[in-house]
Amino acid sequence: MSQASAGEPSTITRYWSLFFRPGEWLLSRFSRLEQSRWPVLWVIGLFLAQAIPATIIRASNLEEGTVLAIARGAVEDGHWLTPFVYGERFVERPVLLSWITAFFGELTGGVTLWSLRIPHLCFFLAGTLLIYNLLRSVTGKSAAIFGALCWISMPVVAPKFINAEPDIVLATLLFAAFCVWWQGTADKSMTFGRWLCVSILIALAGLTKGPQPVAYFTLGVGAYILLKQRDQIPAFIAANLCSGLIIGGWYAIIYHPSDMETWEAHSRLSHTTNGLATILGHLDFVKSLAIEFLPGSILIAPAVLIAVRRWRNTRNDLNTRNDLLLAAILYSVACTLVLLFWPGKVAARYAMPGTMTLAVICGLMFESWRHSHPKVIASALVVTYLIFSALLVRGWVAMPFWPHLFQESRIAGTAISSVIQQHPGPLYVIGSSTERNMLVYVPSRIRAMTLDDLARLQTDSIAVLLPEERQALARQAPTLQLIDRADLARKPYSVVEILPNGSR
Repeated sequence: MSQASAGEPSTITRYWSLFFRPGEWLLSRFSRLEQSRWPVLWVIGLFLAQAIPATIIRASNLEEGTVLAIARGAVEDGHWLTPFVYGERFVERPVLLSWITAFFGELTGGVTLWSLRIPHLCFFLAGTLLIYNLLRSVTGKSAAIFGALCWISMPVVAPKFINAEPDIVLATLLFAAFCVWWQGTADKSMTFGRWLCVSILIALAGLTKGPQPVAYFTLGVGAYILLKQRDQIPAFIAANLCSGLIIGGWYAIIYHPSDMETWEAHSRLSHTTNGLATILGHLDFVKSLAIEFLPGSILIAPAVLIAVRRWRNTRNDLNTRNDLLLAAILYSVACTLVLLFWPGKVAARYAMPGTMTLAVICGLMFESWRHSHPKVIASALVVTYLIFSALLVRGWVAMPFWPHLFQESRIAGTAISSVIQQHPGPLYVIGSSTERNMLVYVPSRIRAMTLDDLARLQTDSIAVLLPEERQALARQAPTLQLIDRADLARKPYSVVEILPNGSR
């Protein structure tokens, strides 16, 4: 090899530099946000760019129909403490988001999709601002904005702009407890009032989706307290016990002996896996985390190495930024490791509470490494930009130009409502099989029934049935007249009028 060629960069180095050159340019441009006069407006603007118009166009989907059904049960039938879904008891977990939706619906004249989405978006924005404010207390403006942007761009978080489920409310409440605890710890002022606030926030989080996700706070903050703040142990235990009594009180009040099986299933304890299925399930969980937690999954490994090294060198010293990095890592990782080894199959969204502290980690790494390791930060920034841009295309191009692709449940619900207007009375559905999202758009009273119940009807009624359910009902009660009143486009259901023999 000649002396000239020996001094030239390798092919890999040239391609590496070519790939990251745009990222480094983006990093330099993003760093200019340090000069922003009102940086919080950037955070709010980025949030609204994703929320509008996507939230307006997207019809009810996934778990929104269930959340709204429980809210309607509270408002229409008075089932506030014990949740009901169209007359069927629903006790797998507490339902704080449904209670908030019902309360907001009563204030605004009725439970609608907006009764759910407006409170949900308020929690979503509050969580984004909490991340920004926590980072802003120890970093510059650009790092704080980057952390907030990372959170709303994570693939596991971003769908919540068009899907109002309890996950965001849960994550925000737990992170709010983390913020209250951290500010008190950093200021050396963990008063009784702060611990009381922490306990209330944990209790509300447990009333959102059950006690299991509360472990993100208990294990994460508990690990930090054992390492750095052992004087807080008695107050920490008391705060968790008080919140546990509130959460457990709900289960005790609504308890029926048959509920234990439901709770075991909801905790993924009754359907465990073993052997190869367990290994494959865990590998799938790791793969899902790596993809759905981007860009955080790029920065978490170096952040852990940095935190371990700094902790070993300064175990007894107090450094706000270093300690916040350690606390955020423990919060994100401790309970996620428990999920990784859980005997039942789990999904990446179960780790949702860990995403907010992961965004804090991203902001802290941005502050520490943007000058010393710009290629690493640039890669995370490029991934964030790509995800955020794809979401903008979805919300501002795909949805406005092809809205029918995102409004199937609304179209189906409108068709059902048109039939109900001609045949006043309750709408009957098969509770275990009927899609609840299309029922969001049906203003009439809805009741879940079995085929046996439908076979015993003595009055003219309207039901939504699958083809196989319609056939089974015809065989079970041949004297009933079943008249199809509407087919639901892109849905396998039909609206059926049920006429008892001789009613017409």
